[in-house]
Amino acid sequence: MKITLLCNRDLPSHVALGHLVKGLAEHSLSIFISEKVGADKVLPEPLMELAAFERQLLMDGRPSFEQLAERAGCSLQGFVDLDNKVNTPEGIARIAATEPELIISVRFGLIIREAVIALPNQGIINLHSGLLPNYRGVMATFRAMQNNDTEIASTLHYIRDCGIDNGDIISISAIPLNPQQSYLLNVINLYAGGCQQIISAVSNLCAGKGLVAYPQEQVSTYYSFPSQAELDAFAAAGGRLFDQAEITALKQY
Repeated sequence: MKITLLCNRDLPSHVALGHLVKGLAEHSLSIFISEKVGADKVLPEPLMELAAFERQLLMDGRPSFEQLAERAGCSLQGFVDLDNKVNTPEGIARIAATEPELIISVRFGLIIREAVIALPNQGIINLHSGLLPNYRGVMATFRAMQNNDTEIASTLHYIRDCGIDNGDIISISAIPLNPQQSYLLNVINLYAGGCQQIISAVSNLCAGKGLVAYPQEQVSTYYSFPSQAELDAFAAAGGRLFDQAEITALKQY
């Protein structure tokens, strides 16, 4: 199958891409990367520090995104030269040139609209790093930790329109939330099971079984990036976005 992967330049996406390049090796892959999530805005300092920590780990000797794409037999493509606008005629043509039968989104930071959604005959599926419909939006695991949940989850769902995290649910993979670990490590822990959700879905599609999906019936809140006040409260309660002491553990991913 011709599969186009949409990812983001961050550490969890890199971990996911490593799983998928290996697990989907029998397929023809094309890979696109976003360089940001959402609209341009200044984030609170703790989130900037988290991004810097992730960049540090991405340069710890692990293969680059470009090298992972080479392993998949393709070159890494993006949209920076198009001012990060994927829905322009040029952006649409760039994705269309990969002739995708299926598009898979994992942490892709740009909203895709109808012209892109219409390209693959098998549709677009997105792996959301949170339990849907409870936690739509960004940093779902932060919200789960904020609410003292006992589990976190990844949700595989269809993208049918330009709404965010509102498509029919294909599968959910839940794991225990470890309150002794940082937000980042808890997120990373989701992707072994989450990527297996994707690999299983692709296997079913290739076998002609189709994917059983059910609509999200519950009205849910969309979460944007946490505010400085929310981050301060998280830290005061003992929460950590990242932890230098976890570097050894994170290097195993």
